[in-house]
Amino acid sequence: MTMAAIETKQRLGLLGGTFNPIHLGHVQAARIVKSRCRLNRILFIPSFIPPHKEGRDVTSALHRFHMVQLGVTDEPGFEASTLEIDAQGTSYSIHTLDRIKESQPEAEVFFILGIDAFLEIATWKDYNKVLDRCSFIVISRPGYSLEEARTVLGGRLRDRMVTLREGEDPGAAPSLGAGPAIFLLEIDALDIASSEIRSCLQTGTSIAGMVAEPVREYIKEHGLYMTKQETLPSEIQLCVEAAENKKAEDILVIDLQGISSFTDYFVIMNGNSNKQNQAIFEGVDKELKQNNTRPLSVEGKQHAEWILMDYGNFVVHIFSPTARAYYALEKLWGDGIKHSFPQDSR
Repeated sequence: MTMAAIETKQRLGLLGGTFNPIHLGHVQAARIVKSRCRLNRILFIPSFIPPHKEGRDVTSALHRFHMVQLGVTDEPGFEASTLEIDAQGTSYSIHTLDRIKESQPEAEVFFILGIDAFLEIATWKDYNKVLDRCSFIVISRPGYSLEEARTVLGGRLRDRMVTLREGEDPGAAPSLGAGPAIFLLEIDALDIASSEIRSCLQTGTSIAGMVAEPVREYIKEHGLYMTKQETLPSEIQLCVEAAENKKAEDILVIDLQGISSFTDYFVIMNGNSNKQNQAIFEGVDKELKQNNTRPLSVEGKQHAEWILMDYGNFVVHIFSPTARAYYALEKLWGDGIKHSFPQDSR
């Protein structure tokens, strides 16, 4: 391909992720990549259900999309995309790339990701196909060396890698012949993590300087990432405490307000046996009755594979592990705000 042909192509960067929430580190890194790699546009693509997180402890996809919109609105060439949200289901990069190629076949596509994510690429769905669909831009992250990229997949990608230095144009890189290039780009990134922001919010610590002001205001307005005690009704807190006392596993509360017409919250958990499920049911029932809160109906108590306790404004689901995986309510209601209570937090 001639340089003239390369220069007439639109260079499109794809920056996917959970963005839970988007922070100034994301934006600064993208700004540097756009300038250094001479990209025309960068799409920020929030995942619907992150493949390695199964939707747990992840804020509603629509909330995350709106925060991305607010975080990039003043950045020329940056766009928030609903591509993975519109597709629903688990968000896999191979499907996203296929849809981009189909909708924008003339674009020269660059997949942007941090070195930490690139080191895990062997865990991705159809990773060999992903690597052959487009060029990659692998950016540095605090605590990692870019040189580690050369060891990925036993080093078999080494011949495709180009260290992109200041002032160099990826379009002028020599043809490597082994597939699309993988550009290694050292950047001066802000050392910010979304998990750190969530932790600050749960402890009441300021997040000034970590997220854009409109994002901070959105988080405050919608009560995102606040401590569970501040955001959940007292009856649900009692329910969770009673379930914890009976050793229920993977307790998850999904806020369905504005999403469901029949209840405001799901409380989902599982025991290791039907006998334990019955014990969890009895513990929750007793605790809430002492608070003068009684279920409108109870289903499944006899066999205890799935016990459903309907309290009107919230519904408690006590599953066996098999039934929980089969019905997958957390995926079915993937757009709800999630509050997780993992075992190791107790």
